[in-house]
Formats: sequence, C-alpha cells, structure tokens
Amino acid sequence: MNWLQNIVILVSGFLLSEILIAAKTHYRLIAHLLSRGRTSASSLLGTLLAISYGLSIFFSNTVVVLAMLPVTRRLIASFGETKHPKTLAALFYCALVFGANTGGMASLTGNALNVAATGFADFHRLPGIGNVTFFSWLLIGVPSTLALAFSGAGLLRAHIPPEIGPLPPQNSERRGAALPKKPLFFFLGNVALVFTLGALQFLLKPPPLAGGMNGVDIAFLTYLLSLVIFSFIIPRKSPTGRNTLKNIVFFLFFVAAFPLLFTARTTEQLEKRLNLTLLSPVPPAIDRLVLRMLNAVWRPLFGESFETMSIHNFNSVLSVNLIILEIPYFGLFLMGATGALLLAVIAIGDNPLTPQIDGVVFTALGNYGAGLLSSATHPAPLFVLLGLVTVFATEFLSNTTILLVLAPAILSMPPSFAAEPLLLLLLVTVSASGAFMSPIATPVNALAFGGLENVSLKTVLKLGFFMNIIAALWISLVFLALSLLL
Repeated sequence: MNWLQNIVILVSGFLLSEILIAAKTHYRLIAHLLSRGRTSASSLLGTLLAISYGLSIFFSNTVVVLAMLPVTRRLIASFGETKHPKTLAALFYCALVFGANTGGMASLTGNALNVAATGFADFHRLPGIGNVTFFSWLLIGVPSTLALAFSGAGLLRAHIPPEIGPLPPQNSERRGAALPKKPLFFFLGNVALVFTLGALQFLLKPPPLAGGMNGVDIAFLTYLLSLVIFSFIIPRKSPTGRNTLKNIVFFLFFVAAFPLLFTARTTEQLEKRLNLTLLSPVPPAIDRLVLRMLNAVWRPLFGESFETMSIHNFNSVLSVNLIILEIPYFGLFLMGATGALLLAVIAIGDNPLTPQIDGVVFTALGNYGAGLLSSATHPAPLFVLLGLVTVFATEFLSNTTILLVLAPAILSMPPSFAAEPLLLLLLVTVSASGAFMSPIATPVNALAFGGLENVSLKTVLKLGFFMNIIAALWISLVFLALSLLL
C-alpha cells in the first residue's frame, strides 16, 4: 500500500520536525554556523536554502516552511538597519522558497502534490506506477534537484546589494554555540528507519498479511503510533499514571478545540496584516471561551487551572497547543482564498449532473493544453514545452489547478511508449512545484510570503522568473532522459 506508506511518512515527518523545533535544533544549528564565522549575507542565504532543501526531502515542504519561518525572521532582523530592507527580506524569502520547493521535488512525500499525482496514476493504473515509491523517487529526485538548489544559491548570491555587509560581531554565547548532536542523531535515526522500510517495500514487494497490508505496511503503522505516543502521551520525566492521564486529556482537548483556535488565530492575523479593526474583539473572546472550557475539564480532574492557553506542557515532548497556536494562518488563508477563487472560476458553466469538471473555463484550458501536447511530434519538444507551460501557468493558476487541467489531456493522448503517460503526469507534477515567482503559486510560496513582512515583490518576481526558466528546462531534460532509458 504505497498510499499508506506516504501518509505515515507525511504525518511522522511533521511530528519529527516539531520535535526538532521543540529542541530548538534549527536555532542551534544556525548559531553553530554563525560561531564558525559564516556571517555574510551570501553564506547565510546559502545555509538557509540548504537546510530548507535538506529538510524538505524528508518532511513535507509546507511543514519545513512553518519550522523555518521563525529562523528566517531572526536572520533578517539580525542585520539591523540596512539600506535595502525589502530586498534583504526578499532574498531570504527566496532562499526559503527555493530550498523548500526544490527539496519537495526530490521526495515523493516532500510535496503533497506528489502524493496526489501518484494516487491519480494508481487510480488509472498507468503503466509503471508500481515502481514509483518513496525509495525510487529519492534515487532520481535527490541528484536531479541538487542542480536546481545550487542554481538558486547562485542567483541569490548574484543579487545581493553590495551595501548589505556581514552581520555585526556576535556575542560570546552565540560564538560558543555547540552543534546539536542529540537531536540530529534522533532525526537521522528516524530518517534511516523510514528509508529502510521504504527500500524493503520497493525491493521485496512482500505479500499481504492482513487487511491488504503486508509486513512493511504494519511496520510503518507501528512506527507512526509509537511516534505519536512518544511525542504527546509518554511523560518526559516522571512516567506516572497521573502524568500520563494529564497528557492524554491535554492532547485530546486541544485537538477537539482546534476549530475554535483556528478561527481565533486566523481572525487575529487577518486583523494585523489587513488592518481589519472590526475583527479585534473576536480572538480574545474565543480565547477566553476555550480557556474556560479547558479549566472546566482540568480543574475537577487534577485540581489545577490554566491562566493562558499558550502554556508549554513540559510533561510531554511536544505541546500540542503551541503547535496549533504558532501556525501562520494568514498564509493558510491566502492558500484557501486563492484555491476557492480558482475553483469558482473553473466551475463556471459546470454541469452539476456530471461527476467530472466540465466548466467553460476548465474545458477551454483543457482543450488548449491538449492542443499544445498534440502539436509536439517528438518527445524532446513535447517535454520542454510541457515543462515551460506548467511552470509559468502555475504562477497564475496554482499547482493543483494545473494538475487538474493537464492530467485529462495527458491521459487522452496516444502514448509513444507504455510509460509515457506516467512520465508526462509526473513531469507536470514536479514542474508545478517549480513556480517560484508568484506568492500564490504553491503552498510554500503562500506560507512564506504570509509569514514574512516587508518583502520586495519586484525582487521576488525577478529572481523567480530566472529560477522558473532554469527549473522548467532542467526538469524537462531529466524526464526526457528517463523517457530515453525506458
């Protein structure tokens, strides 16, 4: 069950990233690099890009952006007053986006769109889909996307204004920062375990044992359950029954209260970013309500009460309330609003009696895509054309919309060889993650743009345009080479 494996890797990746955040590993890693003298804008941009890229291979790239936004804001603020504050913010935004998007291409679970595309291919039983797993994607994705990561780093270095010098001298505490070895070993150990299970699934293809699941599937589920219990349930220091019960109640309460907290935090961030003063009474009122509900449950059970919801639960490895409260909901709002708008546009004229989308705009875009695909009589121009069209169309229509529009056109084409539909579908999927210009092109772009302030849109568009060209051509060449090998 590849879908089960993908879900486990996505959820476990999120939990692992939060464990690293709780241990302040990302801050400590940056501090360690600063202590080694890497204080120039060029080295810090390259470091941010590299960390974002590396983490996005194993974690969902949207999760990586959530984790790296506080680090990015701290790095920007550490330069103090500069002559080009918006340009500096844009460069760090691009470093985060370039790294997370390219890292998301390198792994099947690095981007949710990859999982959706493989699920679509599996549903249509496209030839070759059985060989697309977490392990096999890594074998091709990592070496291929490294070239894009290096290209992005080069673009950033070339556009740093000369007035932006190195950071001012750091304090002694930062200079003495030690490499966070234990959290990194914990992370690498979990990555090695997931990688090993994925390799066993790909190489051995074990037969089903129960409920359609094989031994590796059961091992994946056991691993995820163990990680959840370790993260939220098992007490950190005093493993008593009372402390375990506290962790269970704390976890279940905040999971149940998520809709209320989501409403409060989204309203709060909309008020701040869009200056919607009419919304200002809403977040405090919801917070007071949730706090009263929490105390109504907690006080009778444990004889204690909370004064704030942002308290850290030191009794568990992860504090679920802080995870919920620290999500950049404004970025999520941008993603949702853009998706809703696009869905409304492509649904114009849609027939509600038919299951498929057949709106006027959607049909016109699909026909145009089919015409472009059929106009290419040779694989080379077909792959390059599809890569370029996908990358730049994604800037306006979002990567999910592009996949929805082009997938039917790909399936309707007569294939030149058995695996061509699958390769073209994956080419569109990966290229759709290579849209670096628009803040709404990918979830990564939206979250990063929503989480950073004073970003120069002009600089973002300029750097993103060059990166788009590089990504479209390189991705097309990689998939063309794969088509020649099959």
